[in-house]
Amino acid sequence: MRKLTATFRVVTPMFLGGAEPTREAELRVPSFKGAVRFWWRALKWHVVQDVGELQRQEASLFGSSEGGQSRVLMRLEKHIVSSSKVTEHWSPASWQRYTGYGLRDKGDRCFLPACDWKLSLTAVHCGDAEMESLLDALKLFGLVGGLGSRARKGWGSTTLVALDGALWQCPANADAWRAAMQSLVGKQSPSSAPFTAVTTNSLWNAGPIHAKTAAAQKWLGERYRESVKTTAPKAARAQFGLPREFKNGSPPRRERRASPLFLHIHSCGDGNVLPCALWLPANFLENAPAIPGNGDAGRLFVESLNDTPAGPPR
Repeated sequence: MRKLTATFRVVTPMFLGGAEPTREAELRVPSFKGAVRFWWRALKWHVVQDVGELQRQEASLFGSSEGGQSRVLMRLEKHIVSSSKVTEHWSPASWQRYTGYGLRDKGDRCFLPACDWKLSLTAVHCGDAEMESLLDALKLFGLVGGLGSRARKGWGSTTLVALDGALWQCPANADAWRAAMQSLVGKQSPSSAPFTAVTTNSLWNAGPIHAKTAAAQKWLGERYRESVKTTAPKAARAQFGLPREFKNGSPPRRERRASPLFLHIHSCGDGNVLPCALWLPANFLENAPAIPGNGDAGRLFVESLNDTPAGPPR
């Protein structure tokens, strides 16, 4: 048995529905556990590379209806709810609407930035390799993950600020963040995957440090909006996720595909924050595995972050 205590920080507004989703936001263990399982699968693919075996190992570690109880027991130190609201009006052309489409339609309940919460984890009968894979998933979630609606677009960004029971130091600048990502995502991996997972084609990068969370999220959101709007031909914009409408006469894409691009705001622990991005390309659709536009716009967006000044666009 091994025990850990993880301290997380909500960095950007987190729209996470509770038992009464129109009235309050609620942080529950199942939401967090689902996110950790996602990052666990994303990292584990380079070791297993077999979907059936990956599902078996995941069920063994995290539990399933067929496989029994999880061997990773999680408990929030206190029940966390919030009825906070984002009162700012978002215009149709704003970066907020571009990255947070539909959020205001679900109500304004959310967790506001700088909300810290602690989670106790007890790993039972876990070998060294299983423990390492669990820790790696926790750390990657804390570097580039989030919870709630539009988490891939930078909303609900969450940072692992402390981890008692294991080696961890929250990155305090862009170089430290990139080094931490390299240690987790830069391992030898296959060149492709049938689902969103770490491969040799994964890219990550951080932009200039900001003193204010809102400024960092705006900086990243504006550049994302401009990257999408300038991607040509317009059909290639599908690489940023589906469904998507096109206003140039091209038929809409009704298929559903989450974006391979993850936007994230990382808390450096000293009040400063970093705008970050992760590109995780994989088979795009089951019957059409090629990424529209070869994913060129998505890769360019990530690669250019640290070369982009902190000023305009507006």
